[in-house]
Amino acid sequence: MSTIRATNFQHASAAAPAIVLAADGTAAATVSGINGGPLAGFRNAIINGNFDVWQRGTSSSVSGYQTADRWVNSFLGSSCTMSRQAFALGQTSVPGEPTYFCRMAVTSAAGVGNYALLHQRIEDVRTFAGQQITVSFWAKADASRSIAVDLEHYFGTGGSPSSPTAGIGATKIAIGNTWQKVVVTTTLPSISGKTVGSDNNSFLGFFIWFDAGSNFNSRTSSLGQQSGTFDIAQVQVEAGPVATPFERRPQQVETALCQRYFWRNEFNATYNYFGTATGQYSSWIVPFPVAMRIAPSVSMGFDLAGSFGIGVTPAVNEANRLNCKLAVASSGAGGNLYVRFTAGANGFIQADAEL
Repeated sequence: MSTIRATNFQHASAAAPAIVLAADGTAAATVSGINGGPLAGFRNAIINGNFDVWQRGTSSSVSGYQTADRWVNSFLGSSCTMSRQAFALGQTSVPGEPTYFCRMAVTSAAGVGNYALLHQRIEDVRTFAGQQITVSFWAKADASRSIAVDLEHYFGTGGSPSSPTAGIGATKIAIGNTWQKVVVTTTLPSISGKTVGSDNNSFLGFFIWFDAGSNFNSRTSSLGQQSGTFDIAQVQVEAGPVATPFERRPQQVETALCQRYFWRNEFNATYNYFGTATGQYSSWIVPFPVAMRIAPSVSMGFDLAGSFGIGVTPAVNEANRLNCKLAVASSGAGGNLYVRFTAGANGFIQADAEL
């Protein structure tokens, strides 16, 4: 075995050595980041790509934000039930021992404008603009089928262009009934000369298509219409030309990232009271666990609000990014004011600041 003795390694055209060797055997190296980012932490622009956070519920056949945080079950004409499914412990088909995957059960209805897809809006249209990116995820279906992916730029309310620039990187992929990794690399267009709106609601949209009428051929590479069951896991969108291993952030970090856009508190005791207070009017501050994207819309489900034994209706007002105020007004001049929540899905407060 030969030994090479040197003090550093440097390319002939480089201004400084890439590796500097010390006399004690240690080395200092200049290492390029993976895909233009750090070696670990926040390479993935997708939030909840591992489908671990489901604040709203675990199954829904309604279009919109209904189940897995940050993900939109989007369909028109056709229908789709989105649900949480659990991986078997010890399975090796999808690496990293993930807990859950997302299932999309699609029933297609013929129509040029009909579709069913899974969608996430990545905050800020500047994200990866003009850069090469790689999309990766694991997928399978109930039979040999195809899916499609594309991205879009939306410049926000008052932005220009006013309509989304869709069909970026449109690619159709064949999948089967066993898990396989899907990888698509594309380059996002520059946003030079465009205008970002002033409402802080621009985004980079990411789409996985399952069913698409002919109106969407340019966005889906002519995917076409189909019914079927599709399973999706470990979704990642990152800068660079290759798919790196799926990035798993600590659960508390992923949850906090989700709560920037949506937060829900369901009460778990038999009765939960806000109050009591004495007087004709009273209010209580409800803090959010993290600063939300914008001042959210706040709603609640409550069992009873009372004053002198008479039910009154509480109001939520003065919401900002950090908290909201829960207010109750009495029909009399004084007494105990309170709001009572029962346990479970009917007793809740939630705040929505989604894109």
